[in-house]
Amino acid sequence: MPKNRLDRPAFFSRRRLGPLLLVSILSGCAVQPLQDPASLLTSVPSADLSRAATLKTQGEADEAAALYLELAARAQAPAKAELRLQAAQAYLDGGRVSQARQTLDELETAGLVGGQLERSRLLKAELAIADRQPKTAIAELKRLNSALPKALKIRRLGLLAAAQRLDNDPVAAAGSLAELDGLLDGPTRLNNQVSLVATLALIGEDDLLKLTRAGRGPMKGWAEIAQLARRHGADPKRLDDAYRQWRQGRAGHPALPELARAYAGDGPGGYASGQSVTVMLPGSGRFAAAAKAVRDGIEAASQADTSAQRPSLDFADSTNAGRVRNLHGSAIARGADYVIGPLEKPAVEALIAAKTSPVPTLALNEASETERRALNLFQFALSPENEAAEAANKGRTLGAGRALVLHPNTAWGQRLATAFGAQWRAQGGTLVSQAGFDPAWSSYDKTLSRLMDGQDADLLFLVATAEMARKIHPQIQAAANKPLIVISTSHVYSGRFDADADKGMVGLYFVDIPWMLGLGGDGPLAHRTIMGRTASAAGPLARLYAMGIDAYRLAPRLSELAANPGAYYPGQTGGLAIDPVGRITRQLALGRFTPTGPVPAQSPNAPAGPSARESRRIDTE
Repeated sequence: MPKNRLDRPAFFSRRRLGPLLLVSILSGCAVQPLQDPASLLTSVPSADLSRAATLKTQGEADEAAALYLELAARAQAPAKAELRLQAAQAYLDGGRVSQARQTLDELETAGLVGGQLERSRLLKAELAIADRQPKTAIAELKRLNSALPKALKIRRLGLLAAAQRLDNDPVAAAGSLAELDGLLDGPTRLNNQVSLVATLALIGEDDLLKLTRAGRGPMKGWAEIAQLARRHGADPKRLDDAYRQWRQGRAGHPALPELARAYAGDGPGGYASGQSVTVMLPGSGRFAAAAKAVRDGIEAASQADTSAQRPSLDFADSTNAGRVRNLHGSAIARGADYVIGPLEKPAVEALIAAKTSPVPTLALNEASETERRALNLFQFALSPENEAAEAANKGRTLGAGRALVLHPNTAWGQRLATAFGAQWRAQGGTLVSQAGFDPAWSSYDKTLSRLMDGQDADLLFLVATAEMARKIHPQIQAAANKPLIVISTSHVYSGRFDADADKGMVGLYFVDIPWMLGLGGDGPLAHRTIMGRTASAAGPLARLYAMGIDAYRLAPRLSELAANPGAYYPGQTGGLAIDPVGRITRQLALGRFTPTGPVPAQSPNAPAGPSARESRRIDTE
């Protein structure tokens, strides 16, 4: 059986509360010694436990959880608490975050033994991360005693890094990953170092430069490597050459020799020799153009793969969503080691209904129902709502606290406004006022006057397309009675800058995928390299082309990313991680329009990047 085939849910190793957390005797007395959870369940009929475990393996999360709770109702301590923990875990494995939280909330903590309290807090933190509540997760993790055994310490630091990234604190997240580095070895350590550098690589260049100058100990070196990654990440050879030069004279730094190649997707952690990938995309219908852009990106990534383990690609037409489960099964029967796709929501939902997948499958959309999942199926989407939430995160990093929202009077405009507002408030910001507009208007004076009248705001979130923003942004700046940060989503940038048409957007901030902003420098897969020769990389579907590149590189790394909560992959579509319920989360880059085009942004009035002199210094030191 290929190593990625599913004969048991091993890819959920970070969420299983059982054999992975075996006995470790602690040196102090502040924390009770861990016990094998099985030893706490000796009073429970083994046949019932086996049946519950089988249900979990089959993806029957609700049924498994119900059985654990039924057994808990008849059990005595400590088995009662252990069974409730197992039920909460089963719910989480099935994507049932609300039920998992309710089950944990009903757990009586007073009599917990053998590490049950520590495990319950870790699980609560994981639930908070799944619910995008990083502050709650961080608080839960900080309640844990520092004298944890190694297995729990590794899990705690990984969850802490994930929560800190969600909380918009990449430097703290990098610090947690740096601490975690000392506990790991082998491929897991290398992957953790990739995550560490990727976490730092998406912060502003000026902040990164400060970290290289003021950072202490190994963190200074990690920041320098992140600078190299920002500059050469799109070109594996140039990055590896620069990294090798950087390592000269830095023998004491913990960065591994193969780090640069692994970061660029050209080193360990990818496909194994002889593997094959089936790609399920629609060949006709309303999604055909989007599917072609994704396919072009996948094929470009395959052609640029210089490793000796490049997999074979088999493309299958998934136009008929009703046949997608048969198509998926046929691909596996033919020997597919990984599946990429499908693209349409109904097809994704059809695969989720199967409850489990024998091989890692990367769906290129998200199901409408957020609390359903299938084991070994991961959901990857370029969601506009995700962009709006990221705009809120970036706005907070720019120092703003009081926001206005302006959106078109459409369902799309309202969805993005709602997503921004929810995340803005979750990050501690105040939503001052909100207004809608008709895109057909030529003047927005009255709407802007009502929106801004008497409001002491320092940021405005604008929901708009490029055509709308060209008209509205100059009027916003004219109506503001003080400097006002205006931020939007990638919809304001078509991918091609027109100095005359786009002059009204100068100063406008927007979130976008790193690929569109040229982060990573030149290389065979860089946007500016491909844009002139491939139509799908230059038009409105360009971001789907980048999604195809990421899909090719993510497929063999899905199990590793899912198993390690702190894992973070430097994708073309953003910093990528897998949350506790199998969704690919993306952290975007911040851009800003200048008279010469969009550039990676820092903060108001900050330079777009280091000077040429600083660039040369970073490359050669």
